[in-house]
Amino acid sequence: MQAQSSPTPAAQQKNAAILLIDDDEDILSIFKNSLKAAGYSTYGFINPIAAFEHFKQNPKAYQIIITDVRMPGMSGFELVKEIRRINPDVKIIMTSSFEMSMNEVERVLPSLKIDVFVDKPVRLAKLNDIVKNLVR
Repeated sequence: MQAQSSPTPAAQQKNAAILLIDDDEDILSIFKNSLKAAGYSTYGFINPIAAFEHFKQNPKAYQIIITDVRMPGMSGFELVKEIRRINPDVKIIMTSSFEMSMNEVERVLPSLKIDVFVDKPVRLAKLNDIVKNLVR
């Protein structure tokens, strides 16, 4: 009987699941399709409250969460705060197309333990590289 080898980093990357939350359907679709093409499992929501309800039911299902900052009903900051209460280990990428002051970033982001902050628009190759580095 042959011993099974552990998965290679590429195989582990392919198995990584990503939860995407953005109220802009076009951006959500573009991110989702790009990450799927790179071999990741993706699940997306345009409604952050629905995304959080889904996450509460599946707190260990995702290795990475990518969320926008400003969304109706629940901001990305509020969403991350709630997610961190449930799973403090999940990697979080926060995106924003609105200019944020450094004061706001320094005050809010460190307390939420965001892994990466990305300004939109973001090149898809850059987003894929960020995800690849977080999955390692």
